[in-house]
Amino acid sequence: MKKSYLAAAAILGAAVLGGEAHAVKIDLGKTKFKMGFRAKMFATFAGKRSTTDKTDFVISVPNARIYAKGSITKILKWTFQGDFNSRPPFGQGSTFRIVDAFAVLDFAREFKVVIGQVKLPFEMHAGIQSGWSFLMPFGPAYGLAQNPFTNPDTVRAAGSGSRSPQITVWGKVADGLFKYYVGVTDGDDEQQGFPAKTGFFARVEIAPTMMGYKGHPGYVLKETYLGKQNTLTLGLSYYTRKQVVSGVTADTKAWAVDLLWEQNFGSIVPNLSVGYVDGQEFRTNCAGTMCGDVRGLLIQGQVLLNQKTILGKPALAIRWAQSDPDNVGATPRYKSSVFGVTGQLYVKGVGNRIALTVDSVSFDAPGARDYTDVALAVWYNF
Repeated sequence: MKKSYLAAAAILGAAVLGGEAHAVKIDLGKTKFKMGFRAKMFATFAGKRSTTDKTDFVISVPNARIYAKGSITKILKWTFQGDFNSRPPFGQGSTFRIVDAFAVLDFAREFKVVIGQVKLPFEMHAGIQSGWSFLMPFGPAYGLAQNPFTNPDTVRAAGSGSRSPQITVWGKVADGLFKYYVGVTDGDDEQQGFPAKTGFFARVEIAPTMMGYKGHPGYVLKETYLGKQNTLTLGLSYYTRKQVVSGVTADTKAWAVDLLWEQNFGSIVPNLSVGYVDGQEFRTNCAGTMCGDVRGLLIQGQVLLNQKTILGKPALAIRWAQSDPDNVGATPRYKSSVFGVTGQLYVKGVGNRIALTVDSVSFDAPGARDYTDVALAVWYNF
């Protein structure tokens, strides 16, 4: 065993010192795993958001992550991902938060079981608001008030709002023509003052494989595959959970539909996706003793030039999204929308890229101030 540890350390050291642009892969016989690092950096010119606010230039490293995944046997597999807080609150030390921590029982392509903290399989654009979007640097629904394009669950991980504790059964059938997710989520102890009941969710995807298209290959949904596969997927999602807000019982429900099309035409790769969410008693639209309903529509697309330049493959992306909430009691709620344009270079895959983006956020609320942010963003994924 000591020899195995020494071999692993030698591999890790050689990869880091040698500047290898791949995750470290370690083989300890039947046990195999790889680990790596990923981060994002922003230089943002933030527009004025209120009469008391000022336009500002901000350089930030919002996330710096370490990840690892591996297999114990052919059936038992695992994934871990943690996030360092690069700029903790004044007077506090740096913190480390768990983002992903889950195990997979991989019985067959048609039947897999996931247990732990991982992304909730809801609408395709939901849960990628923190800047890990593959098209729009700030996320597809950046700036929306009462945002419906998010994890609908009432219990979310401290390290990432898109993650929830869950047990999910998923798989592909008919050679990928259908893909399904069915699961439960619950991180509360009702005896300790958290009255939310167990949540239930389901998602079904259809991909016309007989036409040469493929669906999302893995558990996590992605906005682009950069032309590595011709993709056409229709997804239908549903979530429900009974909760209590300030003593008032509410049945939170949400359904969603999304469509992704991407075609490799050789020199160019066009991409188009659409998403719609209808949430009842949705958690982002709460005020006082109740929550309200909210609906959202999102349209985004990209054209990738499938020819690598010195820095990478260039692409141009646009996105428009809108949130339309109902009023909650006497509290007014208004529409908000965002329009963004992004030019970027995919240096290596979707995880290593450079982007320049302009996002314009608008509000229908009386007296609300619209604003525009301009940002240079850089990601690396080792």
